[in-house]
Amino acid sequence: MMLRPACLWNRSRLERYADGALSPRMTHAVKVHLDHCRDCLRSVERLLQLEALVRSSGPEPTEPDWTGFWAGIQARMLSEAPRPMRDPWWLPFWRPFWGHPRLAVGGAMVAVLVAVFSLWPLPDRQGQIPVAWAGPVVVQDLSTPDPERTVMVYSTPDQALTVIWLLPSDGGNDES
Repeated sequence: MMLRPACLWNRSRLERYADGALSPRMTHAVKVHLDHCRDCLRSVERLLQLEALVRSSGPEPTEPDWTGFWAGIQARMLSEAPRPMRDPWWLPFWRPFWGHPRLAVGGAMVAVLVAVFSLWPLPDRQGQIPVAWAGPVVVQDLSTPDPERTVMVYSTPDQALTVIWLLPSDGGNDES
């Protein structure tokens, strides 16, 4: 038995072909394959023989009697007291006060989009977004020869930025 790619493709369809359950297009494709492949044709013949043996081994099933079916259902409906249907516990979370779940999901999406576009930084006039640098600060000097003043020098190690503050030593409001 030599397996070819066409055999691998059609192997899963052979049983449905023998039962007549394939679409016309697929039936034609399997039939073309069976014309060229004797191994697959033997498999289909075995399936057809097995089907014939199964049909001949037992009597044909009879159609069930449905005459008392609907009357039994009606009698049960009339004899039982109606029970109210309760909503599941999660339904209030899925169906908010304004109605339909689609409105809730749509409203949530609109709220997220409004928040994103409200908080999104816009470029300045030169086309660049201003950047605020936050990083470590190094205090380099806290003394001065003037006893009335205090000097504080701050700088960042990675940026060329130095801030010099000249403060009055008594904590007053003298700005320089």
